[in-house]
Amino acid sequence: MKTPVNAFLFLFLSLISSLVANAQLTGTTFAEAQKSKTATWTFTYTETPSFASKQPNGSIQGLAVEVMKKFAEYVQQSEGIKVSYEFKAKDPSDFKGFLEEVKMSSGGVFGLGNVTITEARKKEYNFSPSFIKNISLLCTHKDVPTLESLDKAATAFANFKGIAVAGSTNEKAVLNLKAKYIPTAVIQKVESNQEAVDAIMKDKKAFTNTDFTFYLNAQRQGLPIKRHPAGDESSEEFGIIMPKSNDWAPLMNKFLNAQFLKSEDYKKMLFNSIGTNGVKLMESFGKK
Repeated sequence: MKTPVNAFLFLFLSLISSLVANAQLTGTTFAEAQKSKTATWTFTYTETPSFASKQPNGSIQGLAVEVMKKFAEYVQQSEGIKVSYEFKAKDPSDFKGFLEEVKMSSGGVFGLGNVTITEARKKEYNFSPSFIKNISLLCTHKDVPTLESLDKAATAFANFKGIAVAGSTNEKAVLNLKAKYIPTAVIQKVESNQEAVDAIMKDKKAFTNTDFTFYLNAQRQGLPIKRHPAGDESSEEFGIIMPKSNDWAPLMNKFLNAQFLKSEDYKKMLFNSIGTNGVKLMESFGKK
């Protein structure tokens, strides 16, 4: 039986644990940095191969991270503000939770990964300009016969599971495939693109729509994944996502422009992050 003191202590510790678990991310605002000439940014991220991914040594690396490092250099040169940054992420494998984490944060907080810029999200978040165009791919286990055209998907993928990432544009794409082409599909929701890719590699009667970096990452590892070119699409653009209170957004708009995306620095970052095959895939879509 708990004594009143023990019961109070238990409730107090539970409250503290809850507050820590739900602590709001914060970072130095631009307004504050203009006065102090120093800033500490906070980065959260959704685990994304080639864009923002935890390495064996514990560091977070990828194209989105490199873009933010270049932005920090730009801020130093243009505004005389010295920037440092730290990574804080509650659960990088939970995409929906990642979006909520960014929304509830304040000041100089930046969300990195495969985050599609949409009109709906712009109402709730600030976004940088696009730093790369996404290619979303229809994928299955490698043993599934290659789909000739989407018009034949109803038969070829009859009674397949459609693996959808909850709260993402991937979910909308999978639901669209079911509505238009695969009416018998049973939708199974997961928390991340990686979880969706893992699911199709374990189940030969499942499909998903995934971002090209996840497909390339699986290919590099020799995993049993197949791309069905009939379902390729390149209509999304990725950006750095920020809370509405992030006042660095206008300065980022000046930095992340067409000139930067054509620079040698950016091209080097692109090759280092997504590799030669990734660049070739992007170029093939650029010619269409």
